[in-house]
Amino acid sequence: MEHRCSTRLVEIYGSTETGQIAARRPAHTLEWQLWPGVSLTSKDDRTWAQGGHIEQPTAMCDVLESTGADRFLLHGRLADLVNIAGKRSSLAYLNHQLTSIQGVVDGTFFIPEENHASRTGVTRVAAFVVAPGLNAATLVSELRKRIDPAFLPRPMLFVDRLPRNSTGKLPHDALRAFAVAHLKSAT
Repeated sequence: MEHRCSTRLVEIYGSTETGQIAARRPAHTLEWQLWPGVSLTSKDDRTWAQGGHIEQPTAMCDVLESTGADRFLLHGRLADLVNIAGKRSSLAYLNHQLTSIQGVVDGTFFIPEENHASRTGVTRVAAFVVAPGLNAATLVSELRKRIDPAFLPRPMLFVDRLPRNSTGKLPHDALRAFAVAHLKSAT
């Protein structure tokens, strides 16, 4: 976009509780630069923002990784965090990796309701994939190049479309109902 429009694209990060606290130019870096005076600290598996215009330490609802005194990476929402076999990732990151594969039209990872602790005691993620012309072996091979094997979807279900609403979002309730219907037919 920067090149096409001969402009600078600046992305702003913040929350309702903190207001704006950082910015980045996504065409140049994945790292966010904190506003002057704002700092991040980690405590109890949470990241807290403080200083500058933030009157008191405020817990962030995102998974942030500090990469320097005034820089960080954003890994997704805490509510989106998946912990499997001691490894953590976010569903948003996994979805991005899935939909970046050539031939995948749409897709989403999810945690099946009955699968919070499977027979083996290990939580597993599943995935719905819209990928005409691709097979499971090809997709798994591509995913192995992009994500930790602990997050490979089990099962991976091919569907014609996802239950997106008119704005293109995938409501949690619609996905849950979709999963229940498709997982029953897959077993």
